[in-house]
Amino acid sequence: MKIDPTRSFAKVDEAIASAASPRHRAILENYREHMAAEIDGDIDRIMATQIDEPEYHIYGQGVGDTGPKGQAEVRAFYQDIVDNQRNILQYDIDKIFCSDDNLFHEGILRIVFPGYALKEFGLPIDDVGAWYLYSYRTCAIFPYAEDGRAKGEDVYSDGPLSMDRIQKLAPDELPDALRERLPG
Repeated sequence: MKIDPTRSFAKVDEAIASAASPRHRAILENYREHMAAEIDGDIDRIMATQIDEPEYHIYGQGVGDTGPKGQAEVRAFYQDIVDNQRNILQYDIDKIFCSDDNLFHEGILRIVFPGYALKEFGLPIDDVGAWYLYSYRTCAIFPYAEDGRAKGEDVYSDGPLSMDRIQKLAPDELPDALRERLPG
């Protein structure tokens, strides 16, 4: 499967086009900008989509809430993702909708991981120089402040990172932008 990060925006753009109110459209546009900034690896843009002290609640590892709290922790969370090239993703959204105060989305998240990063997570990766695809079902609720910025994320997944969710990618399955950055 060739990963194309731009596919992540299809359902969001549909929701923006059919938004019932200016408030809902603003929330959806904020979420789209957040996702685009994450894919681009632009931490300042990510942080600009959120209140000054966002709180993340992340569930699915079997150990309770593992999310960062406050600007410093959230910024460090995204810095780690970008530094370890884990922002190369395709989110195939099945459902997305919002109210005046929350945005909900659900789908299959596909993240391209460098082998060395998976090895650091303790997985028995045989080729640390290769690239792997980690796929899992997730959903999240983003609560929103009056000013239209996200207060954080409440993220739920169907389980922890494990070998049965990982497949080694062939070079032609990598996103074009990543392939262009690789040597050789």
